[in-house]
Amino acid sequence: MNKKFFLVVVSFILLSDILLAQKIITPTVKSKTTFAIVIDETSLDKARDAVYAYRDIIEKDRLGTYIISDNWKSPDAIRELLIRLHSDRKSPLEGVVLIGDIPIPMIRDAQHLTSAFKMNQSRNWQESSVASDRFYDDFGLKFDFIKQDSVKTFMYYYSLRADSKQSICSDIYSARIKPIERADKYVQLAAYLKKVVAERSTVPNTIDNLTMARGHGYNSESKVAWSSEQIALKEQFPELFNAGNWVRFMDFETSWPMKSVWLTEVQRPELDIMLFHHHGSNDMQYINGYKNASDPQTSVENIKLYLRSKIRSAVKRGKSREEAVESYQKYLDVPRSWCEDAFDPEKREADSLYNLNLDIYVDDVLKIKPNARFVMFDACYNGSFYEDEYIAGAYIFNDGKTVIVQGNTVNAIQDKWPDEFLGLLNAGLRVGLWGKQVHFLETHLIGDPTYRFTNHSTVTFDINEALTIYAKDKNYWLKLTGHPHVDVRAMALRVLYNIHYDKLSDLLRNTYFASPSAVVRLEAVRLSVLINDSNTIRMLDAAISDSYELVRRFAIEYIAKNGSDKLIPAFVRSLFTDYTSERVRFKQQNGFYFLPAGLLKQEINIQATEHPYFPAEKVDDMLKGVDQATKSMNEEMETVMDTVSTLKKKQSSISRYRNFPVVYAIDSLLAFAADPSCDTGLRVQAVEALGWYVYSCRKADVIEGLQRIIVSAGNEQLKYEAGKSLKRLLD
Repeated sequence: MNKKFFLVVVSFILLSDILLAQKIITPTVKSKTTFAIVIDETSLDKARDAVYAYRDIIEKDRLGTYIISDNWKSPDAIRELLIRLHSDRKSPLEGVVLIGDIPIPMIRDAQHLTSAFKMNQSRNWQESSVASDRFYDDFGLKFDFIKQDSVKTFMYYYSLRADSKQSICSDIYSARIKPIERADKYVQLAAYLKKVVAERSTVPNTIDNLTMARGHGYNSESKVAWSSEQIALKEQFPELFNAGNWVRFMDFETSWPMKSVWLTEVQRPELDIMLFHHHGSNDMQYINGYKNASDPQTSVENIKLYLRSKIRSAVKRGKSREEAVESYQKYLDVPRSWCEDAFDPEKREADSLYNLNLDIYVDDVLKIKPNARFVMFDACYNGSFYEDEYIAGAYIFNDGKTVIVQGNTVNAIQDKWPDEFLGLLNAGLRVGLWGKQVHFLETHLIGDPTYRFTNHSTVTFDINEALTIYAKDKNYWLKLTGHPHVDVRAMALRVLYNIHYDKLSDLLRNTYFASPSAVVRLEAVRLSVLINDSNTIRMLDAAISDSYELVRRFAIEYIAKNGSDKLIPAFVRSLFTDYTSERVRFKQQNGFYFLPAGLLKQEINIQATEHPYFPAEKVDDMLKGVDQATKSMNEEMETVMDTVSTLKKKQSSISRYRNFPVVYAIDSLLAFAADPSCDTGLRVQAVEALGWYVYSCRKADVIEGLQRIIVSAGNEQLKYEAGKSLKRLLD
């Protein structure tokens, strides 16, 4: 018997044995689609009544539900079962909730699927991998199993394969219900499920109360970005802004400290949605920094607080008290007494209490009753369900009414569209189906993903059926491109992109220039850059002056990563017209690294004559910024190509092209990757970096270069990585 065939047969038999070991309770109602509760045997035994009651409340919403239990030993068995249920033509699986002790896939070699996570994978595997349930909900992704963690045995490491799809488009939605390690986890689990049943058994809930809160440092604290988001939300939730409803926007500077205000607000019994924009960790929500003020007393006290903190840290790192005091006294030119306060016991205790009042901790959440039914944590690590304690878990394993939250398992980028399609929740969309549309590798729902609010919008059809039963129906979604609800129109464009509608490029162009909706225009721009054709150039040229700040912000980023000479005038036009939007300005400064210096400086000088009222010193700053950025990137390439730099420096320089895929580095990177005299590991790293040129105007050149490397390379690892990057560019 052929050895390969024999191994396939053995694998099939082993998998069949695994599937047979599972206990599957089939749905008690018939429905067009189905849902699955996947739970470990002990959790089911300990919370059986609550689990069955939860199943029953889901089925009352016309969604047949499986209960599947096992003493799970591997993520693969769960994934295979979900694929099998999803392939049921009569009633395909639309989503899953993973309850209790369910194996956690730790994904490696897939950082391009995250929003921001870029860590050297030679570091601790628990830290340099991404806990992600895309393993369970996106069947187009393919993985190679590496190993099970020897300490945290619930973690299973997988590498994204080169022949896998290299972008996320989940087939089903997923969520976790994993108790925190604070009390008996089975008691927590039963209590949470009872809470869900109680909440869903009450009078149908419409979205008539929404609060959005912003912490310090978020989006550069840009007031332009903050106000634009509020305008966009009014487009997405028009009914919410009518009389009799409640919408609140809470900036971190509104009241100081904001901690008690946020904790009070999230407990309002009427609150439906709480949107948190802030920085965070697994067990903290960062809200305030030092108090902002212009009076000298507060300014002096802030400096003293800073000094005390820094000096104590310096002493902990090994400096003597005297060295620490002298260093910071000289650094800020302040009285010595301000520094010596760091060792005053009373000041130490007061500072500790002060710092506790700046942020929200897991303990704080467990002392209250959060009532917002849905909470979004637009922050790093708040959704880290692999930790013993995590902020998202504290909100749902609680006596309040919060039933579903969204959080991230690793760090997340600030410059994203966190509210994309959010208005469809007001049309009765299940939170899970919303989450499915906005996934990054790190994005997760915690709680009941089948929860939905009552339809209180202009949408008269079943939005859940539309996104499941009709998800691949081109004509169905073409009709919806003219729907009055802005998020329906935006979703129609997204679905048409997913099903590869051949006339989408022109539709996106026409939609962008005709639509009065900022939300629809943003969706059109974001999809057009993925198509990357002449219509994209035309739309980006116009988008830098869009009324919606987020459109302008994305447009500058896309122009930089596209790198076309044709877009340099538009980029420079933005420099002269959009200089008060902090986050746009940040993108402009990054853009200096991407665009050819000579053409960029030439255009700056041309447009400076067209804006004679523009301060000359600002123009000089632009020109200096271009020179500094170009010098920095040239030095990186010199390091890559020279024969004297250390391996570590070369690795660092090559990795920079992941964040800065500049057009003028393409030829050098391809030449380096193709050169057999160069270090093989560095060549592999170079072809991986070339996979980040997905928006580039020279993407075709990168594709051709990678294809040549695949044909000529004698090293299998190099061929493998080049193939993976090639697939990323072709997906």
